[in-house]
Amino acid sequence: MGRERADGCTGFRVAAGAVVVVGAALVAAGVFTPDERPGRVLVMAGVVGAYAAVVADLRAVAAVAALAALGAAVFVGFLAHRYGELTGPGDAWSQAVPIGFAAVLGTGYRHLRSIGAEARPVTRITAHGGGVKSASRNRRRA
Repeated sequence: MGRERADGCTGFRVAAGAVVVVGAALVAAGVFTPDERPGRVLVMAGVVGAYAAVVADLRAVAAVAALAALGAAVFVGFLAHRYGELTGPGDAWSQAVPIGFAAVLGTGYRHLRSIGAEARPVTRITAHGGGVKSASRNRRRA
């Protein structure tokens, strides 16, 4: 499915992702006031999407989904409400939807990038008379 490292570092990548999500929450809380929820959610969505796009192991895709859920919970519990309260008045959960969407976009980008890494390069062969024939290895022979 992609060029994946099989060195057993998936757990470390998940832990690093959790640290990145918590760090993004701290940055969002420091930069934006509590009334500026859209700014806070955009910081969280950007970080989760970027992590999903650069994670080197496609086996960690499920972990990225869990990190998106963690990011949404951190947003709702600490950035939208206070003191880790996950229930409460308002529409905080509906504002957390861009975090999951960013994780999906980042994962899709990572998958497309891994497909592109597997494609073989196209070589060109010069024929007699100066013409150029394409000898792509990516095409199937009919």
